[in-house]
Amino acid sequence: MKINKIIYSGFLVIVFTLISNISFGQKQLNANQLTVPITIDGIFESNSWAGADSAISFIQMEPQSGNSATEQTIAWFGYDNEYIYSVIKCYQSTPLIAKNQSRDALSKNDDAVAILIDTYNDNRSGYGFMVNPLGTQIDFKINDDGRNLDINWDTEWECEAKEFNGGWCVEIKIPFKSLKFKSNKDTWGINFGRVIRSNFETVYWSGALSDDFRISQGGKLTGIIVPGSEMSLKIFPYLSVFKTTNKKLSADVGGDVQWQISSNVSLNATINPDFATVEADQVKVNLSRYELRYPEKRLFFQEGNDMYSTRIRTFYSRRIQDIDFGERLNGKIGNYQFNVLNVKTADLGTENPSAFFTAAKIKRDIFNSSSIGLALVDKSWDDGYTRSVSLDYVLNLGKTWQLTGQFVGSAPGNFLEHSAWFARFARENNIYHYHFRYNYVGEKFQENVNQTGFITDDDRKEIDFEGTYKFWVKNSWLEYIDIGSNNNIFWSNSGTLRSWNLDNQAELYFSNKLSFEYNYNNEYKLYEKEFHNFRHEFSAGYNTEEWSHTVIGYTTGKNFDRNFSLLNAGGRIKLFENLSLTYTANLLHFSPDPENSSTFINIFTANYNFTKDLWLKMFVQNSTSDDKIYVYGMLGWRFKPPFGALYLIYSHDEFQQEGISVLSDNLFLKLTYPISLFN
Repeated sequence: MKINKIIYSGFLVIVFTLISNISFGQKQLNANQLTVPITIDGIFESNSWAGADSAISFIQMEPQSGNSATEQTIAWFGYDNEYIYSVIKCYQSTPLIAKNQSRDALSKNDDAVAILIDTYNDNRSGYGFMVNPLGTQIDFKINDDGRNLDINWDTEWECEAKEFNGGWCVEIKIPFKSLKFKSNKDTWGINFGRVIRSNFETVYWSGALSDDFRISQGGKLTGIIVPGSEMSLKIFPYLSVFKTTNKKLSADVGGDVQWQISSNVSLNATINPDFATVEADQVKVNLSRYELRYPEKRLFFQEGNDMYSTRIRTFYSRRIQDIDFGERLNGKIGNYQFNVLNVKTADLGTENPSAFFTAAKIKRDIFNSSSIGLALVDKSWDDGYTRSVSLDYVLNLGKTWQLTGQFVGSAPGNFLEHSAWFARFARENNIYHYHFRYNYVGEKFQENVNQTGFITDDDRKEIDFEGTYKFWVKNSWLEYIDIGSNNNIFWSNSGTLRSWNLDNQAELYFSNKLSFEYNYNNEYKLYEKEFHNFRHEFSAGYNTEEWSHTVIGYTTGKNFDRNFSLLNAGGRIKLFENLSLTYTANLLHFSPDPENSSTFINIFTANYNFTKDLWLKMFVQNSTSDDKIYVYGMLGWRFKPPFGALYLIYSHDEFQQEGISVLSDNLFLKLTYPISLFN
């Protein structure tokens, strides 16, 4: 009887929190149907918006949650048969802060405005568009009620920003065809946000959000008439010409096809895609024994790739190398979001034979802003296969409480040895975060799932706890204090202690823009023997909350029976109006150092922006441990942004490999031209 009462009480708590998550009294904005298209020049056209409903009275999310914004903001939303439009007028009494000219560099380092659109009105997914006073574009997809952002997503849209006496104004124009939506919906979710950098302020129209990009806490856009479900077909052919060391000039062609079946479903295909990246991965200092994960930059994988961003990652698209052909179906019908992908890779030898990769994910919306998901991932080749099935859930229990979990089984092999699961309970907002997590990973889980996914380790029963808190002091000398503690311990499935890790940090940010941070880490690791590692990390910075900043740090400790010290420094500056420079240095020293792991890593980047779609970039990095020198230069021109582009790239790479000098020079020209066959 007592157990039944406990279960019943727990059920009532969950029901209450779910009901409390239902939004009452949401702000509403009526969409304005425009008869004459808006000229996108950053200049507010009062005649075009005469009589239109406007979004006013923005509220602080931080630093003083619930207070009115210190500066006035007014936003309008309109549409015609092909586009949606938004104008955001920002009054500002302090000088504008705007340095970033790199697309998709999501941060709060500059003054900025944002429009968040929930086209399905499902309180959990949507699109974000941000602009700073320089007109720099940032676009991203929003999932799991803002807890999962896909910054690699790109689409076609226009914007311009311009200063006026007493502030600045942004105009935005987005084609309906750049978004997925339900064709029979006349109500969308909407919110407007603004960053007022000089006051550390983030404000939203709908009210004081519990954290950035919370779709369920936005307002409602009513009266919008969306286009019918017309099909469209686009092709993205490319031509690349390249010259490498000791090889003749050669060329390659291929491309992608995008078939927009309806307003909410699309089918993509690719033939001989050019996956030569136009941006190099930066060298990272790795003090662990785990593999490092890098972001996906290739166009074909971007649409829907965010659906696989679960803690136990069964699909990691960078496992897929050269592709002969592939196709992907993506969209949302009713309460079901789906993504299905299949590709065939080229034969790269006995260690990487030709294979078919298949990934399929479906998510079902439940409650107000929660979801459950099912994923199937498979890799098959002539004499073998690996596959996995994953069930995950995200339960948003009120504004700040969240319960997440996942179960994964894989084949071939023993079921328990090749399976994993976790459950995580968290409470979080923009001020604090704490969670408790339990994780189980079978003894041989990695050998299957790492063929298609990203699994750093297996054979563990793990407990994890993290807590953070940001104290907004906001007095004459101190802005905030940020503290955090992250603690982790795990055993093998046979009960042997394999690791514990204690990580604690504190940061102070002063009103004079100086900041100081201290981090202490202590860990135990069992590999071929027992290791006791620790580190003390000190750093000092100036203006680190803004784009232009500098920081210096010193770390000392013990790492796998080696004493080590790491001196790092870096900074970013706008030397001239369109020229920015970034530099980081890492001097790492081990003692003893039998494997010559000590190294000095320099990374230097220079960007010159002729316009926001025409730029010149130089990237140079070197590492003394393997005498590596890498030089990379790119002239980029997005003549039909973001997909129609011309890139001219030169790279020089030299390093030592097993005592042999390796040298490579590459010249690469790539042209991509999107063509609409019909709308």
